[in-house]
Amino acid sequence: MKVSQEPLKITDILKDKTFTVPLYQREYSWNLEQVADLFYDISDSDDDGHFLGSLLLYQSDNSKKMEIVDGQQRMTTLFLLLYSILKALNGSDKNKAIERINSLLFVIDPNDLSNDISSSEPRLETGKRDKYLFKAIIRNDDFSAHKDGRRRSHKNLTNSLEFFDQRIVEIIKDQGLNGLTKFTEKVIKSEFIVMTAEKQSDKLLLFKTINARGLELTQGDLIKNELCHNIEPFELDEAIDNWDEIRSRIEKNNGNLDVFLFHYLNSIDECQNLRQQLDKKRGLEKWEKKNYPPAPEKYVFELYGALISKVGPSKFIEDLLLASNYYTAFINPSNDKVYLNSLKAMGVNKCFPLLLASVRKLNNENFDKVCKAIDSLTFRHSILRKDPKELERFYYQVSESLVDDLDVENAINTIKEHLNFKEEEKFKSEFVLSSMKGSVSKMVLDRITRKHSESVDWTNKDVHIEHIMPQKPAGEWKILFDSDEFEYKDYLNRLGNLTILQDKKNIKARNKDFNNKKEYYKESRLTITKTLIDYEKWGYSEILERQEYLYEESKDLWN
Repeated sequence: MKVSQEPLKITDILKDKTFTVPLYQREYSWNLEQVADLFYDISDSDDDGHFLGSLLLYQSDNSKKMEIVDGQQRMTTLFLLLYSILKALNGSDKNKAIERINSLLFVIDPNDLSNDISSSEPRLETGKRDKYLFKAIIRNDDFSAHKDGRRRSHKNLTNSLEFFDQRIVEIIKDQGLNGLTKFTEKVIKSEFIVMTAEKQSDKLLLFKTINARGLELTQGDLIKNELCHNIEPFELDEAIDNWDEIRSRIEKNNGNLDVFLFHYLNSIDECQNLRQQLDKKRGLEKWEKKNYPPAPEKYVFELYGALISKVGPSKFIEDLLLASNYYTAFINPSNDKVYLNSLKAMGVNKCFPLLLASVRKLNNENFDKVCKAIDSLTFRHSILRKDPKELERFYYQVSESLVDDLDVENAINTIKEHLNFKEEEKFKSEFVLSSMKGSVSKMVLDRITRKHSESVDWTNKDVHIEHIMPQKPAGEWKILFDSDEFEYKDYLNRLGNLTILQDKKNIKARNKDFNNKKEYYKESRLTITKTLIDYEKWGYSEILERQEYLYEESKDLWN
């Protein structure tokens, strides 16, 4: 592996070289804030140029182009900046500067004396999604036919160019063309530390270096790279399209691609066998174990490589696409999926590998049974404040034992045994005294209303969680607050102090004294709210009493 001992200037890096952005890299993602930072960092630098960080490259023996492992966002942005400068200089008498920028942006045939770069190839070839738009921009072609307004990367490219065009106009207005040529010198004197891998093993080392430093590449990028290098060329475009669809699907639902890939790996039947083979290969004795905990994250990339080799890249991406569809339904369930919405409210995902395995192996009725069992165990586990890692291992073991619908009763019984009803008194005590986070309190109250065959339309903006003892104390509440501020805040968000108000009653009732609030409560059609009129007063003891009542109302939901 070659590493530049000193920073290299842009002119030295681009001289006689061409670059390509590999398939596994994301499309152009820099927003205007990042683009502006780069522009002003260069503008504010001294005459020696701005330090741009590291540029990680890979060059195989049979390729003339250098693959950008890390630094493609900065390099693409620099090309756009140089092109914007070139546009402004064209037609002026700054021939030397024009010629210099052309030589940096394009591979120019030394035998072509026309100085016409319209047919020349840019030294940088961006990723598949941006390739034709970027090329048209740099060659000063009409790029409207290549711009897809639905693609964020296309908007980023044109927005960045527009930003640079505006800044260049300002430089010319303030400092003239001489000022622009001075700025150009700063741009081309900007420097990278360059690391170049010439072997595949060195490239993998670069990947690990990037991951360790938390730079652009993610676990998903590495797995995508592995997929692209193993698939047949005629299937490559479809595989990339499917991968991008998976990533888009997960991220649109506020999920994380790397987390999904971890959960998927631990949901498939092949995972344990692959881990056994991996440990056996390393000479570790534990490969003889019958049961494994979930695959640790540090092995995920290696295990995916083995998985792609075993099942084949086409079958792998097809199955991953199907799994991503199920997975988004776990992250963002529809309103009728009560148990999945409960898990969402609790903010948990340790159970997702088991859910993925279940939804693919079971019919809808049995899958719903598993969801209910998972919901019950997860809720009790969180109230009892038990180790979530232990629960993750347990769910993984249940997943391994689940083959088809014939196994569902055994799986549910295993979960029931883990519920440990011997701890019921402790569960009750913790429930009655707990202050749950807002989404969990809302979920519990919603589940109780459903139990009474009542429903709440949470999409209605006038439906709110009401603090009976208010968040902003006034009147009788101020007296209670002033007597012990800490105790007031301790009881404020307890479940017993919360209820549901519909329409605009919550706003009207907000800070009124308790007797006045009861006038609004008695108009409610919800049992948990109407029963509040039976209380003569409201304070800490009443909150505890009502929280115990809510426990009795809900305990069957978690069994």
